[in-house]
Amino acid sequence: MPEYSVKGCMVPVETMLAFFLADLAICLTPGPATIVTAGYAASGGVKGALGPIAGIHIANFIWYAMSAFGLTALITAAPDIYGALRWAGAAYLLWMGYRMIAQGKSPFIPGAKAGTIKFWPGLATGLAVHMSNPKALLFYVSFLPQFIDPKLPVSGQILVFAALTAITESIGLFTYATLTASARKAAAQRFSAFPFDKIAGSVLIVAAIVMIILNSHLLFSFG
Repeated sequence: MPEYSVKGCMVPVETMLAFFLADLAICLTPGPATIVTAGYAASGGVKGALGPIAGIHIANFIWYAMSAFGLTALITAAPDIYGALRWAGAAYLLWMGYRMIAQGKSPFIPGAKAGTIKFWPGLATGLAVHMSNPKALLFYVSFLPQFIDPKLPVSGQILVFAALTAITESIGLFTYATLTASARKAAAQRFSAFPFDKIAGSVLIVAAIVMIILNSHLLFSFG
């Protein structure tokens, strides 16, 4: 059986492949992270989406680190604390969406360049959204453990899966960012004026609504 060694941890290749394909399918499925990425790409193109993409990656590594130390189990054991975090994340998205709509700049004209989107605020948004994303918690509590072999060093396996998630997440997020940026460019060329900032803000509000629905759904209730 082919295996891959990471610091003494042997992960079967077929396990890695199964995880990669399943994780890729999850990353390509619309959710708060992809919606936020698309929202920033609608306003600032692919470059504008780099901030939230980086924030989402950082959140993933934090989640993996928490999984390695068993902290995800602590979160599920204290649902009220994480529940408050999830609602705070949704409220933050609503506020960001409202601010983008209210403070939106002048509509873009044909041939206009992407709007100026600051990297660090985008990173903070991506980090906050993914750390409070019920879909992310479900992934690390229910999905990831299925691929962990308790007979092998857990930290080494998590390192392998974290690297694979970095790849699949990049594919998923950049796919959404590229498609949205292309649609943005086509709209700018076709219409004399197009309110990209307001659309981007509306997308963030949609992401907040999605998070609220997920928070209210029994499938995402650990209490």
